[in-house]
Amino acid sequence: MNPSNCQLCALPLRRAAVSDTIDGVTLHFCCQGCRAVYHMLVAAGEVQDPARFRESDLYRQCVAAGVIPADEADLERIEALEDRETQADPAAGDADQGPSADTLGLDLMVEGMWCTACAWVIERSLLRMDGVEAVACQFFTDRLRCRYRPDRVAPHEIREAVARLGYDLRDPEAGAADRRVQHRQLARLAISGVLSANVMMLSWALYAGFFTELAADAVAAISLPIVVMATVVLVYGGGPMLRKAWFGLLRGAPGMETLVGLGALCTYLYSWYNWYQGSIHLYFDTACMLITLVLLGKLLEQQARGRVRRDLDGFFALQPAKVRLMDARWPAGRFTAIEQLAVGDRFGVAAGEIVPADGRVVAGGGHVDESSLTGEPRPVKVGQGDTLKSGTRLLDGEVTAATEKVGSETVLGQMITVMARSLADQGGHAGRTDRMLAWFVPVILLLAVGTGLGAAWAGLSMDQAVVRAVTVMVISCPCALGVAIPMARLAGISLAGREGILVRDMAAFERAAAVDTVVFDKTGTLTLGRWQLLRIECRPGYQPETVLAWTAGLEIGADHEVARSILSHAAVQGVTPLPATAVSLSAVGVEGSLAGRRVRIGQRDFAWPDAPAGADGDGFAAEALTGTTSRVYVGVDGRPAAVLHFGDRIRDGAPPTIQWLRQRQLDVQLVSGDDPAAVAQTARRLGLDHFRGGLLPTAKAACIDALQQEGRRVAMVGDGVNDAAAMARAHLAVAVYSGAGLVKEAAHLTLMRGDPAQLRALFPLARRVNRKVTQNLGCAWIYNLISIPVAMAGLLTPLVAATAMLLSSLTVIGNTLLLLRGGGSKG
Repeated sequence: MNPSNCQLCALPLRRAAVSDTIDGVTLHFCCQGCRAVYHMLVAAGEVQDPARFRESDLYRQCVAAGVIPADEADLERIEALEDRETQADPAAGDADQGPSADTLGLDLMVEGMWCTACAWVIERSLLRMDGVEAVACQFFTDRLRCRYRPDRVAPHEIREAVARLGYDLRDPEAGAADRRVQHRQLARLAISGVLSANVMMLSWALYAGFFTELAADAVAAISLPIVVMATVVLVYGGGPMLRKAWFGLLRGAPGMETLVGLGALCTYLYSWYNWYQGSIHLYFDTACMLITLVLLGKLLEQQARGRVRRDLDGFFALQPAKVRLMDARWPAGRFTAIEQLAVGDRFGVAAGEIVPADGRVVAGGGHVDESSLTGEPRPVKVGQGDTLKSGTRLLDGEVTAATEKVGSETVLGQMITVMARSLADQGGHAGRTDRMLAWFVPVILLLAVGTGLGAAWAGLSMDQAVVRAVTVMVISCPCALGVAIPMARLAGISLAGREGILVRDMAAFERAAAVDTVVFDKTGTLTLGRWQLLRIECRPGYQPETVLAWTAGLEIGADHEVARSILSHAAVQGVTPLPATAVSLSAVGVEGSLAGRRVRIGQRDFAWPDAPAGADGDGFAAEALTGTTSRVYVGVDGRPAAVLHFGDRIRDGAPPTIQWLRQRQLDVQLVSGDDPAAVAQTARRLGLDHFRGGLLPTAKAACIDALQQEGRRVAMVGDGVNDAAAMARAHLAVAVYSGAGLVKEAAHLTLMRGDPAQLRALFPLARRVNRKVTQNLGCAWIYNLISIPVAMAGLLTPLVAATAMLLSSLTVIGNTLLLLRGGGSKG
């Protein structure tokens, strides 16, 4: 084929032409669509001869969908469209953004994608459809999300468009269930609303009988359709509510449905009795509107809850479904199901792809976006020997990695396990609100019955007594207890996830707000937890690079901490070890010959046998500039040459975090199992007055007990595993992630960036979540304390009461949603 023509469609190459290298051969295409479809056909293997690709069904369907051109005029259209898309705001087409007023969301799982080009073609095909506003198809998670205008395109048309390309679609289990529930609720609300409106209109006609005489046949003619429509609303619209009310009573756990359901049922039955007697004192309209308003409130509540869960759903959607497995048969890699990947296998990741498993880079490099797991927006550079985490995204470059953990054992898998447990957990405010509801609803029922009996005893008519009793049942609003408080905690978990904080205990926010003392472990928490060569201090006449080359040459092949630290530092500095001869190893050091000189490294007396006793030598400082240090001595021909300072470096975020905590009147202390002198040195550098070293795990736990016996609320911050005993005693346990098993951590919260600086986001977020919970509780109690006496006095009707209840529910739900507007880290 002429290189001036497209490899796939054979049209002339124009300004939008692209090229690609496949199996070492450079191919040219007229547009991105042809390039992507060519990749798909190669991966699918539908046609063995590339020259016959245009005979495949996929080719014909992509032409029909407008993804690849049919002729030169079509190619011009595609070029113009790509120009407009390039000039458009990239964020405008993000299918994960919040819904606009005139669009709906569609979330599907795609089966049968062969490579990343498949996802690109699906996106382009759907974006060509009128009414589809935004599309995001993720190959590695098999997830398709799009936003569409329901007045211009239907969901089944979107499904059919994808199916024509040869892919199968299915609903994500949880998402599909939620959508089915939402659709049923919407249908139930629509039918109940239309019938209730008709009931109210006919009821106004019937109420005319209070002012003028209506014949019995006229009353019957107007009342009969009212009764029929009200029965449909009660049975169909209020059926789920009545069932919940009934089972709540049977189990001794009545809820909001019990109050509203009994109110609507009592009103309906009393009206039915009056209708049977031929009376015009019917309240079917009240029963219908009670049910309709509650259905409206439930639908709005579900919409609000969906908005709160959006971030969490995106987190759960990170689970990979595909992996590019690399083996002897497919050295360049071939995509397969993630279940086929095992520990020890090699997988490839290209720019823009999601890392499918935890592994270690064996070839290549690039920058990784870990914000989905840690909340850190800055890319992390990775190269040979570095670790990769499942669920992160490679921004540029290309890497090959050896698998270390798969499935639920990966960091992402453990996070999802912990998150699922925390979402299913009930604690803190939830436990208290459950106890409140246990007595709140029975008290309201007693007040309602008492109000009705009191009204009848006072001489009011039966109609007035029933209306007052129903009004009391309807006006009460336990919604804030049963809905808004769990939603506030859910919003808190979502916001914490944005900051890279994993919440495993729903009561963590309540606990964090009460903390007055913070106790830190040292190693791995305030320090990096890695013993390393920090500094080389040389005697005049020696250079650090030369000393490093000598010592690295001596330590080649040695297996101890000093050797590993020296060799690692040499590799980082780019210093090549100088080969040594006649190397001998003893308990106090290593010696050997390098460039005709005898070099020793080890204890002072071993390395410097000819130096004056008690002297470090000219120009040597007592300690390193930072961190907790130990010193190893280097001598040349028996004379002092250098001092190597080893230690554990203090984290960059530790000093400002401790200062921030102390500014907020929190007492900060340090405990560690490390040498007391090393702990004291770290405490001095951090400005801490209270510290203890040389503690066993049981002694750390005893320290926490002693502080709490003084009446303090203690937060223990450690690695989550070695400090498990102390954390179990603490009021709040915070783990600084260090790569250990998340599921095994004895913590309420985990800082996934492994940085104590995340505490500066945690404590303000906890205060904001608890503030919303307190506000919601306050609003609920003030509303009930005012509205219930007013209803008992007969100053409200059931319809007004139902409206007030709905507005009260929406108020606390709206107040909770304000959490999301403010972000997670504001105080």
